[in-house]
Amino acid sequence: MNEIWFFAIVVAFIALHVIGNSWNKRKATNWMKSQLEVLRSQFFQVGFDESVTTMESSNTPVSKYLKRISPVDYVFYATGRLNISMLHGKITMLTRHNIIMMVFDYVFSFLFSTEPPKDLVEIVARPTDSDKSSYDGFVFAIVNKDIMKRVREESYDLSLTKTTDHPKLPVSCTVMSEAAEITETLFTPELLAAVKAAESVLQYLVISDLPVDRPKTVEEYVPTKRALLSIKIAKTPAEEQSTAQLLNAFLNTVDVAVAKAHWRPEVSRKLRATRDDEIRKLKKAADDEKAEELAKQRAKEKREQKQEIAKLTAEEQRKAQVKEREKELRRMRSKQVRKA
Repeated sequence: MNEIWFFAIVVAFIALHVIGNSWNKRKATNWMKSQLEVLRSQFFQVGFDESVTTMESSNTPVSKYLKRISPVDYVFYATGRLNISMLHGKITMLTRHNIIMMVFDYVFSFLFSTEPPKDLVEIVARPTDSDKSSYDGFVFAIVNKDIMKRVREESYDLSLTKTTDHPKLPVSCTVMSEAAEITETLFTPELLAAVKAAESVLQYLVISDLPVDRPKTVEEYVPTKRALLSIKIAKTPAEEQSTAQLLNAFLNTVDVAVAKAHWRPEVSRKLRATRDDEIRKLKKAADDEKAEELAKQRAKEKREQKQEIAKLTAEEQRKAQVKEREKELRRMRSKQVRKA
């Protein structure tokens, strides 16, 4: 009986694994199908196969556009568009292939009051010449309030923005922006209509020129323009349609930035001051770290010197102490001369 039960459990686990894999693949494939029309209309090439372009028939299999990385990860790619050099997308599914892990994820989120796991799509669009001046740098985001706190804590660039509610947005969303002028410039009727339609799937939409991860050195503080969109996998045909509307508006917002994101002098000064202040903080932190290391090295040298002196005779110790005092006096005189 024990062997029968063990065999039954193994068979059930394998069956759930296969079913979970198939479920994830079907959901990822269906999402890609629902968004292909937008991607094909926006880019010359969709997918990793350079021989497949959007000039060809739309009957191309979805497998040409979507690549499976793992049971939970799928990726897609697009390029060939004015103002956007490339687009990378990642679909992250629930761990349906591993029911134990999936249950654990839900229990963990319940016990620690964190967000429950969900099927997500994250898209990164790189503007053309993203390291140059195709438009003035800035940080702007529309964020679902449910994840607002986590996003601000995890994203360095958004931690520098001001969070405000906006009357034109759904109550479930908020704005994170460096200036009111930026917000009003990017709030096109197309974007506002798309956000209202897709509020049930939108996680965040970000356009930024600053790093996501907090830089630790001045060298890591490299402005690079990018646009990010995070959305939940649509569950209904209506959500699929609103997702396509949002994706289209998201890509067109990059065009708006290129055309209109050239700020008034006072706004530019404010943005530059924020970035200069962050660089000063990094330089000060580096200087403090160097000073701390130097102090530790001097303390170590003094300990070693005392240990060496302790090994000397009484007369030799007296001479060494006199020599050290003279050295200290010369150092103090040198400091006074420099101050003068």
